[in-house]
Amino acid sequence: MPEYAKDVMLALLGASVGLAGLLLVVAGFVFAQAGSFPPETTDDETIERYELAGKIGLVPFGLSLAEAGLCLIWLLQPSPSVYTTAVTWFFVLLVLTALYGFVLLLRYL
Repeated sequence: MPEYAKDVMLALLGASVGLAGLLLVVAGFVFAQAGSFPPETTDDETIERYELAGKIGLVPFGLSLAEAGLCLIWLLQPSPSVYTTAVTWFFVLLVLTALYGFVLLLRYL
């Protein structure tokens, strides 16, 4: 492990918790959007699409929290394998969050 591993893990911990909060707000916004459609004039398929988009946002949210937990585990018991896993998961989390954001912006908003 590099000598700056603790700094990296602290940064990943803060970034993953911040990203989880952002994802929760965005997913909540999508759920609120689904709830704002008048049921009399909006077909159920449209409402269900927005609800599904909000539910899919809970996947990167949960992964963000899992990443924060992994970083905390490393801070309590440093291990090279946990370090590598945490850094890798964070890159995957960034890709999933970017995909979710692009899909929401292009298809739902």
